[in-house]
Amino acid sequence: MPWKLLLLNLVMFVAFRGTTGQYLPVPQPEPQPPGPSSGCAADIVFIVDDSSSISSPRFGLALQFIIDFLQCFTDQDIGIGVILYNCVPRTGIPLGMYTISNPGLPFAISNLTQEGGLSRTGHALSFMTDTSKFRTGIPRTAVLLSDGFPQSDANAQAMDDYEEQAEAARDAGIDLYAVGVGAAGSVNWDVLETITGSSDRVFRSYSPCRVAFRILADLCASAAEVGCLYNGLIIRVGEEYKPDDCTWCTCPAAGEEPVCYIQDCAAPYCSNPVKVAGQCCRSCDPPPGCLHNGAIIPVGEQYRAPDGCSWCHCEADGAQTICAAVACAISSACVNHVRYAGECCPVCPDCCYGCEHRDGIVPLGASFQEDPCTTCHCYGGHMACAVVACAAPPCANPVHRPDQCCPVCLDCDHEDGIILVDKDYKVNDCMTCSCPGDGQQPICYTASCMAPACDPSEYTKVAGQCCPVCQAEAPEGCPYNGMVIPLHTIYKPDDCTECNCYEAGVAPACIAILCPAPACPNPVDVAGQCCPVCREIVATGDYGTM
Repeated sequence: MPWKLLLLNLVMFVAFRGTTGQYLPVPQPEPQPPGPSSGCAADIVFIVDDSSSISSPRFGLALQFIIDFLQCFTDQDIGIGVILYNCVPRTGIPLGMYTISNPGLPFAISNLTQEGGLSRTGHALSFMTDTSKFRTGIPRTAVLLSDGFPQSDANAQAMDDYEEQAEAARDAGIDLYAVGVGAAGSVNWDVLETITGSSDRVFRSYSPCRVAFRILADLCASAAEVGCLYNGLIIRVGEEYKPDDCTWCTCPAAGEEPVCYIQDCAAPYCSNPVKVAGQCCRSCDPPPGCLHNGAIIPVGEQYRAPDGCSWCHCEADGAQTICAAVACAISSACVNHVRYAGECCPVCPDCCYGCEHRDGIVPLGASFQEDPCTTCHCYGGHMACAVVACAAPPCANPVHRPDQCCPVCLDCDHEDGIILVDKDYKVNDCMTCSCPGDGQQPICYTASCMAPACDPSEYTKVAGQCCPVCQAEAPEGCPYNGMVIPLHTIYKPDDCTECNCYEAGVAPACIAILCPAPACPNPVDVAGQCCPVCREIVATGDYGTM
């Protein structure tokens, strides 16, 4: 936004100065942001990859992304179209049928179906450029939802001209954005960046409002009337601007340097030439008028300063000038004021009312979740955010879900480690514990034993069994710590030791389990397992990958 001006908040007033030379301020109301008839408009086409490389759940997330995207706007005039593609593109929702305010649009999006097949992104881009009925004079935008993998031949060479077709779309005035659809490591980000032409237009997570706000920011940047930049002002194409009485500037074409001419003055034939307001060269025969800032304003004429902010009038020769001045109120709800050459007050272009946030603009009145713990609202050009405070979780190993603010307790805590939901944990041969639900206390029970039908001196303990048996009924096996491990049976005296009985009457072969280094920073112990495990949760949907 090369012409973005950093201007002070001023109060609008018109001041009149009479013969006393005093200024009498007349307050004016502060400019208000546009209402429902706002001129902010755009046509946006979503190009959704429904090839076989996109799983069915992720295709559903792509559709939900579009539905959530609609909720990020307020009163903007945004037309929506959807194109689905695999090897062959097809129109899912024609551009021009719906705008974001149409209540039937979310239902229409949710009814789109996936066909599968190969993926030809270049063909889809060409189809979008050629068939989308963009409105005349309205900014054009397309958002690609894809994993970025084009159709390839047997030698892994791309058979798709996506780069050429993306360039053709951009040349047609269509701004391209892309959102990666796929798990981490399964999206070709280089292809998506090539298509959009810029890495900052590629989004790597499920963040529909961030995409919407970025599009609004780009619309704001391009909404100002294009011209030539001159000392922070915009000279409109074809218009003439006089920065002072001796200089004329014109704008030959948008984005070019203005062409300026400076008038040369001949040497005056008198010794004391006089400056006449509005004229470049000093005059030896000035007209009757009023002296103002070292220059004569002729009687009956009104002189407007080059900045366009003050006017002065001379009623009689030698009288004091009567002047009016305007100072401009800058609405805090506008994020990008633009000033045009020859006009006093800056204007707020379409799509520029809202709150600046990161690299986007949040519309006035819009609310969104910055993250699972933070909800923000744009009001009057100022962002207000509320943050949720989380209570301490009632467990030793809470887990943070990417789509939830506060950490949650999963499974059940036990002194030997966590017990998984609906899994039994054998504390010893006689006690078993189970987890009835996440965050609950484990339920434990101990087996009761009936006395065997033999003398207690003949009791024998069988490894893995709670109750003793008579020696005559004991299976053959390996003696181990006062018990018998049945033949060809593996027994775990603890979570990290395994003993195997290969030959009856011989001590079992016992080995210690070795644990590899955990692949995460905070592994947890699971009751009944020797090695700690990672419990990282990979998010899909809100705040995660798509």
